[in-house]
Amino acid sequence: MIAASVTPLASILGSGLLIIVPVLERTLGTLSLVGVIAICAVAWLLGTVIRHNVTVVEDRQRTGTLDTATARLGTAADAVIVIAYVISVALYLRIMAQYVVGFFDTAGSTLWEPVIACTAVALIVAIGAIRGFTGLDKLDRVSLTAVLILTTILGGVLLFHDAQAAGSGTLTLPPVPALPPITTLLILGGIVITVQGFETVRYLADEYDARTRIRASRLAQLISSSIYIGFVAVATPVMGLGTPAGADNTLLNITGRIAPWLALPLVLSAVFSQFSAAIADTAAADGNLRSLNQWFKGPRPYLISGAAAIALAATVPTLIIVDIASRAFAAYYALQAIIAMRTATGAARKIGFGLLALLMTAVTLFALPAS
Repeated sequence: MIAASVTPLASILGSGLLIIVPVLERTLGTLSLVGVIAICAVAWLLGTVIRHNVTVVEDRQRTGTLDTATARLGTAADAVIVIAYVISVALYLRIMAQYVVGFFDTAGSTLWEPVIACTAVALIVAIGAIRGFTGLDKLDRVSLTAVLILTTILGGVLLFHDAQAAGSGTLTLPPVPALPPITTLLILGGIVITVQGFETVRYLADEYDARTRIRASRLAQLISSSIYIGFVAVATPVMGLGTPAGADNTLLNITGRIAPWLALPLVLSAVFSQFSAAIADTAAADGNLRSLNQWFKGPRPYLISGAAAIALAATVPTLIIVDIASRAFAAYYALQAIIAMRTATGAARKIGFGLLALLMTAVTLFALPAS
C-alpha cells in the first residue's frame, strides 16, 4: 500500500504546495487556514468518487455489466484526463523552472524558464519510454523523499519563527482582502489543480489491485491534507499582504523575509516536488492512453504526451496553464461524479455524487484564474 501511494502523493504535493500559499493570501488573508481546510475537504469528497469508481465501475467493466451510456462517459473522462495530465506536466515543470530561474536571476529570464521546463519533460519521457513505469516509479520515490524532507525543514523554520513572534508579542496576521464572497469562491475553484493527484490510482491497475489502490488513495490524501493544512497554518503569520513588500508572488518572498538561507532548500523542494509530480502524471497519462486504444503501446504514449507537454511549456505562460489545468481537472471530476451517481445505490449517495458533479461543472465553466 505504501508503495502504491507514492504516485498519488507525489502528484498531490507537486500540484499546489508551492502556489497555494500566495493564492490564499490574496484571497482570504487571515482566513487562509479555513480556505485550505475547505479545499482539502472537497478533495476528499472527490476522492470518494474516484474510490467508488475503482470499486464498482471497474468490477462492472470486468463482468461486462456496465451500461453503454456510462461506459461512454468513462471513455470521455479518460480522454479529458489525458489532456489534463499533459497540461499539468507542462505546468509543474514551468513552476520548477520559475523557482530555479528566480533563484539565480532575480530579473526572471523569459528564455530560460521554457528551456529548463522542456528539457525536464524530455528527460522524463526518455526514462518512461526506455524503462516504463518501473523506471519512473523509482525516480518518483527518490524525488518524493526529498520533497518530504525539505518541506519538513521549511515548515519547522516557519513554526519556530511563529513561536518566537508569539512569545515576543509581535505575531501578526494578514488582513482579509475585501473581495466579494462569490469572487473568493470562484478563485478557490480556479485552484482545483492544487489538490489534483488522488485520481492517479485509477490508472495503476496493471501494477496494483483495486483494494491496494483504494487504501493508497486514502493514505495519500490524508498525508497530503495534513501537510497542506499544517504548512498554510505556519505560513499565514508571515504572509506579506499589508506589509511594505506587498503581496507574495511565490514562497521565495516569504522565505526571503524570515530566513534568506531557506531560499536554496525551497528551490530544491520546488525542483523535486514539481519533477516528482510531473513523473506521476506522466505515468498516469501513459496508463490512461493505453486503456483508450490498443494503438497506444510501447513508447508511443510517452512520446505523444511528452511532445504535447513540451509544446505547452515552450509557448504558454504559467498562470494561464494553471487556469486551463484547473478547468480540465474539474471537467474530469464532474464526469467521474456523474459516473458514480449512475452506478451508486441509495438515494443519499446518488444525491451527494450529483451535487459534486454540479460543483465541478460550475468550476469548469466559471472559475477565475489564480492570478
